[in-house]
Amino acid sequence: MKKILLALAVAMILPNTSCTRSDDEPTADTTAPRDTMQQMTIRFTFPMATSMRPMTRGTLADAQMTDLWLFDYMDGTLASTIHQSSDDAGFGSISLQADYGSHQLYFVASRGSTPTIDGTAITWVKPSDTFWGPLALEVAPGMSATQSVALARVATRLRIAVTDEVPATLSQFAITPAHWYYGLDYTTGEPVGDQQTARTIDVPSSYIGTTGQLAMNIYGLCPATDYTTDVAVSALTQDGSPLATLTLSDVPLRRNRVTSYSGQLFGHAGMLTVSLNDAWDEDYVVNW
Repeated sequence: MKKILLALAVAMILPNTSCTRSDDEPTADTTAPRDTMQQMTIRFTFPMATSMRPMTRGTLADAQMTDLWLFDYMDGTLASTIHQSSDDAGFGSISLQADYGSHQLYFVASRGSTPTIDGTAITWVKPSDTFWGPLALEVAPGMSATQSVALARVATRLRIAVTDEVPATLSQFAITPAHWYYGLDYTTGEPVGDQQTARTIDVPSSYIGTTGQLAMNIYGLCPATDYTTDVAVSALTQDGSPLATLTLSDVPLRRNRVTSYSGQLFGHAGMLTVSLNDAWDEDYVVNW
């Protein structure tokens, strides 16, 4: 299966054991055992991220990520958490003070809105494209100065395109999946927070009267295995009255793939067709 990865390079600044050093260089005596753990600095840089093509790489900015997390565990206990936002200076380069010993690191990069953390779950008010990856790291004197981890996409995208003329009274769409995941367990990469919530999308006035230009997208977190869900779609006027409604049955969803539905909605009910767009992965074609 084709995948899109965020290739993450981890460059480490090890304790300096030479005779001369500058004041800001970390130091550690590695010539004899110590009773206490030594500190070292690990610097993470991200020459990574993606386009919409499979197996492509770039930067966090290229992938339009807005948040980056690193969770550092030792002996099953969370030792430290680092969060960066795209407004921070040096976004995508993280410095971590790490004790010598076995570390389990988890990385999450996303552009979802209003993230909150509860336990090991990150939940978004509106999820969007999201990548995740773990890294087991043994921090010790003499270790390699470069480590790497690949972050894989854990999101799916549903795209609904209307191919007939957009009426003047259309104001917004409400898209309501029966099962849609709004969160991620960062220790497993599996989705959490299944909700049946209407995702409303305002329709700009510039689309009124156009044909074949209007399309809506919603993102959600997706399990490692494929799943299906029913999706209710409503086209609404400004006062919330329905102009047209549609129920999509057994919509197939998969990580790293766009499920794309398109067809006529307002003038020819029942004439819609369904396809899975190869924006991320292989095509499917389904009729309902």
